Amino acid sequence: MATTLQVNGREAPLPEKSASALTFLAIAVPNATAFFSSMCIMVVELVAGRLIARHVGNSLYTWTSVIGVVLAGIAVGNWTGGRLADRFAVRKALGVTFSLASLCCFIVPALNKWAAEWGFLLKQEWTVRIATHVFLVFFGPSMVLGCIGPMAAKMALDLGRATGRTVGNVYAWGALGSIVGTFLTGFYLIAKMGTIAVLISAGVALALVAVLYGIRTVFPALWAIAALGLVIASLGPWPWSRPFGTRIGFLREKFVNVLYSEESQYSAIQIELEDSPPGMRSMALDHLIHSYIVMNNPDDLQYDYEKLYNAVTRAATVNKPRPSALFIGGGGFVFPRYLLSKWPGSHVEVAEIDPRVTEAAFRWFGLPRNTPLHIYNLDARNHIDDLLRRKRRGEPVPAFDLVYGDAYNHYSVPFHLTTLEFNEKVKELLSPDGVYLINVIDIYASGQFLGAILNTFSKTFPHIYAFSTVNNGPSAELSQRDTFVVVGSLKPLTNATLPPGVSGSALKPEHFRILRQRSRGIVLTDDYAPVEQLLEPLVRLADKEG
Repeated sequence: MATTLQVNGREAPLPEKSASALTFLAIAVPNATAFFSSMCIMVVELVAGRLIARHVGNSLYTWTSVIGVVLAGIAVGNWTGGRLADRFAVRKALGVTFSLASLCCFIVPALNKWAAEWGFLLKQEWTVRIATHVFLVFFGPSMVLGCIGPMAAKMALDLGRATGRTVGNVYAWGALGSIVGTFLTGFYLIAKMGTIAVLISAGVALALVAVLYGIRTVFPALWAIAALGLVIASLGPWPWSRPFGTRIGFLREKFVNVLYSEESQYSAIQIELEDSPPGMRSMALDHLIHSYIVMNNPDDLQYDYEKLYNAVTRAATVNKPRPSALFIGGGGFVFPRYLLSKWPGSHVEVAEIDPRVTEAAFRWFGLPRNTPLHIYNLDARNHIDDLLRRKRRGEPVPAFDLVYGDAYNHYSVPFHLTTLEFNEKVKELLSPDGVYLINVIDIYASGQFLGAILNTFSKTFPHIYAFSTVNNGPSAELSQRDTFVVVGSLKPLTNATLPPGVSGSALKPEHFRILRQRSRGIVLTDDYAPVEQLLEPLVRLADKEG
């Protein structure tokens, strides 16, 4: 590291403090470069999982594909970046590379939308579709960002300091950047800004860093101007700004019937005004409508499975004017409110993991803020564990007459709420004649997941019932998606038949036998719960129905 300065054609030694400052700056720049690029890689990885969830769900397949594709991009980028660092001046190469990384971030929203609608990809087997979708959209940004680490290491090594210490410092700062990017994005940025805004902000930051490195290079400056221009054009006050921003994927499409659209750490939440009946609204989480409510008549249940819930609830609460109930999942809080309306004075707890969903229910689904519902915004299994700890300490805990599971959909199922161990926890909180009900989306013709649920329930509950929303029961040829209600009871239900006017039917012993065969006798446990594999036929059908 030079410690002299040219003065009138002669070398003069730098003051000691100036030399130390320059040395520190020269060392800090490569480390800061590794830190920032690694942070951006993790931003891209976390945003990837959220962006594609609205198209292919938030399953094990999704995150496996995201992690694998991003790591593959980093590997190819490291290989490429090392060769570029040996061939070109590092600072100029970094200017161009940061610009390309910024450009990749900017095109991700449009590319993601295109991949979701590409007819060829829609015809592929489910796991292939997910992996290919992620590869097409996120391999590019990961690869380009992966090029930066070796360039930063080469820049640090050119300072002539000890090789091991120098490379170790660059790697350490890169790892620290990954940690900061992970927690900052997952815990704060996505919920605060939304995924697309986070991604575009990262793209702008990358463009500005590119200008610092490519101060004498044309491309970084031109791209930085173009990037800022695109952002301003999309967010500007002009009449054409929103259509332009929507067209390039920076903004979501705005529809007249959409009352509320927000993104949380868990899902994209959308409240829409429906056509019929008058005053009805829907709540969609990611890609699936979770709840309907008729605002001027909240007791008008719209989903057939809710009507099945109501029929089973009435059979289970004979001589119980004020039952105690626990809901696993809240969504629009439609049935918890219905329960309080029909059984006034009941003790009702709801474990809804997403506080943004609860807030949406308050603001747009008519849930009163002074509701007598006891709402807990945390994972349902955590809430049940909390209740069990209190019970075992001798603290007062309700003995629940009813526990409702309403946290599944057909693309992503929280496996830890399906297992034998979880069912045992639920059983411990039930009253002596308590009932556990869950809704399960599946196809009877395949029935692998539904069969596994029945197998698992049979290990905990002495009496099991299941209902289909299809009249006269499902047939072997039925290949349509259906919502089944599975019931585990500690004592026989006094009347497990459906009243007139309720669409649906109880499954017969023959149905149980066939479903257990189709599921190959699988019992779901904390150690083994292949819910994604069991639901593949359902997901393929849902994808075709589009």
